[in-house]
Order: sequence, then structure tokens, then C-alpha cells
Amino acid sequence: MTELTPPAPGRKPVRLCVRCYLVTDAPVVVAEVHQNSGPGWNMYACPDCAPHFPPVPDVIDLFPSRHNRARDGAE
Repeated sequence: MTELTPPAPGRKPVRLCVRCYLVTDAPVVVAEVHQNSGPGWNMYACPDCAPHFPPVPDVIDLFPSRHNRARDGAE
């Protein structure tokens, strides 16, 4: 019978804070950068600097609702 070894602990996420430029092991997403071609990327801040950024909007909130389009006559 073989004994299973526990999985090695995962590597902590380490990112550079976009405000204070210090490396943090507790990054918070503060912005999403979108591109026309290719993948975009996330911008991170440390927990102390994160409150200085506005909240990241939900993508669904960026589109006009169906209710508004029906009122304007557009489909």
C-alpha cells in the first residue's frame, strides 16, 4: 500500500502595488485593463492602498439595460 503525500502548499500571489510600488503578498484587484486584440490584464494594489481606488465596476453594469433600449425604440 502506498502512502499519499499531502500536496505542497501553493505559492502565494505576489504583485506590485500600482500606487506605492511595493511588492505585496495580499494583492487586491483595483482595475481591469482591456485591449482590442489579445488578453487584458489586472492592476493590483496592496491592502493599504486599495481604498484609494474606486471599486471595479461589474461588466454587466457597463451595458445599457434592455429596459432602456425598449423605451428608445431600439432593439
